[in-house]
Amino acid sequence: MNRYAASVILAASSVLAPTLSHGAEVGEVKSYLVDTLVKVKAASEEFVKNSSEYAAILSAAGGPEKAWATKKPEVAALVAKMQENYKAMDSFGYETVEGIVAGVDKFAHYDVYLDAGLPKDEGQPEEISPLKLTLSTGDVIDREGAGFTYIIEPALWGGNKKWVVAFDLDGDGKVGARESLPRPEVLTTVAVDTNAKIGELLADARSWVPTVEDCYQAMVAMTPTLSDYFEDWKESRYSEEASGRFFAVSRISDMQGIMKSCAVMYQAVQSGVTAKDKALGKAVDSGFKDIFAFLDALEKLEEKKVVFKTAQIDELAAQAKAKTDKLVPQIKQAAALVGVQVAG
Repeated sequence: MNRYAASVILAASSVLAPTLSHGAEVGEVKSYLVDTLVKVKAASEEFVKNSSEYAAILSAAGGPEKAWATKKPEVAALVAKMQENYKAMDSFGYETVEGIVAGVDKFAHYDVYLDAGLPKDEGQPEEISPLKLTLSTGDVIDREGAGFTYIIEPALWGGNKKWVVAFDLDGDGKVGARESLPRPEVLTTVAVDTNAKIGELLADARSWVPTVEDCYQAMVAMTPTLSDYFEDWKESRYSEEASGRFFAVSRISDMQGIMKSCAVMYQAVQSGVTAKDKALGKAVDSGFKDIFAFLDALEKLEEKKVVFKTAQIDELAAQAKAKTDKLVPQIKQAAALVGVQVAG
């Protein structure tokens, strides 16, 4: 890493960490989850509406290219709206509760379906998203990955040629790498399916009775995943052969989101730890703050257009792993202190 990047990250550790509240109850974790999912559901409902309008315009015009030629402002505006819907559903919505959803057994299957599930030829059975869609054309999307990551985002940003119609949008005589419009039948179908699944998740969240055990188990399971995100970040932004995924929003934002949900869970149980061991309670709190400072500093470097080499990202991933490797045993120690047994 260059000295400039390293110095900014070092300085950030003392000034960028958010203030974490203390003394919350586990019910606050449920409130945080439900409140966030209500916003995600509102965005998914708007996505259904916008995708339907988009499909109608393209159908009336006789296809994507004719619609672009005759209704360009309307088509461009709808694509932009759907892109914002996606960001609100995923990176600025779901990702901020993923630590809870993926970490709590009651909800974990939603994470595989919506966000983290792999295509059928890329993982173990439990890692594969069961998402299956029958399009209005009769085509079937059969377990080709989770809806957010593998269908919606690549369709809206041209990351997968299967979900788009590629043509010369800007009229310069050539078709750029992501120059395309989403296939309307893909968007309308995945929008309805995603909206329904988010509704199911929200209903389950509302009926959930969270426990201290839920919080500790989820923290232990999800906090160590932080370093895994760096490979996605590298492939989506800095690798010579980009993956086509995680293009809409930097993966740094998603890292912040998942760690926020883990920190929310710790806030809910921290008073019980501090009452028994003040130093340990503070140490876990400080561990989360250190991670937030680290990620906030990286985000600021990206905003300054600092270009990271792949070797630098690998080193940053190692630093992130070192931080969680230190923090997770402390979380386990806190769990044992309050009489909670956690797996892993």
